[in-house]
Amino acid sequence: MIDWEALAKQVGDITSDGERWGTPSGRRALELLLGEENLRGAVDYWISKKPGRFTAEMVLNIIRSKVAMERCFEIYKTERGTEQAAGAVFLLASIADDEALPWVREFLEDGNRGVRWNGLMVLRTVLLGPLGDAAIATAKELLDQAASDPDSEIRERTKEIRLLL
Repeated sequence: MIDWEALAKQVGDITSDGERWGTPSGRRALELLLGEENLRGAVDYWISKKPGRFTAEMVLNIIRSKVAMERCFEIYKTERGTEQAAGAVFLLASIADDEALPWVREFLEDGNRGVRWNGLMVLRTVLLGPLGDAAIATAKELLDQAASDPDSEIRERTKEIRLLL
């Protein structure tokens, strides 16, 4: 049985000042319940292209785990120029929230067209979620960057995404 009070304390929902709650702490609780290694493993499993990877992707999509997003970025950074790196950014586009926004510029500057395209899809996913003023300003700046990409299809997709704002 889950000790919900202990879990709430662990994710910071119960403090000496009282009790609070929210989606970020709920996501963190799910990360703890599932286990960070299992979430990292789900990203690795998806990258492996083995049967069942789409179930792993849907779980990651539902919880939008920071741990899983960080694993995608880690794979991108350590496997640059590979199919795994592009795949990690592709998966990130499915599971991203505004925590991934700082990485988008790097994706958009990558020499690999697939990474740039998938990076633009990360930005689109982030724009679909709740964003504060600073994140919106950053997103607009990144869209300006993508609008000058040498690839015409990326520029065209950027125009479509800009309509989301």
